[in-house]
Amino acid sequence: MKSKLLFWGGIIFFILGTNAKDGTLFYFFSVHLFMLFIGMFLYKISYTPRKDTSAEPLPDSESATK
Repeated sequence: MKSKLLFWGGIIFFILGTNAKDGTLFYFFSVHLFMLFIGMFLYKISYTPRKDTSAEPLPDSESATK
C-alpha cells in the first residue's frame, strides 16, 4: 500500500511540475518519491522469505546438549 502511494505521489508531483510555471520543487519531490519507491521495491524483493521446503534442519551441536 505504501509503495502505491509513493508511486502515484511521484506521478502527481511530476504532473504538477510540468503544469507549474516554476516546477523545480515539484520535480524534486517527484524524484524523491520515485527513489523511495524504488528503494522499497528492491527491499521487498530482496527480503522476501523463500518458500523452499526441501531444506533440511541443522543438526544439534554437541556443545548445546552438554
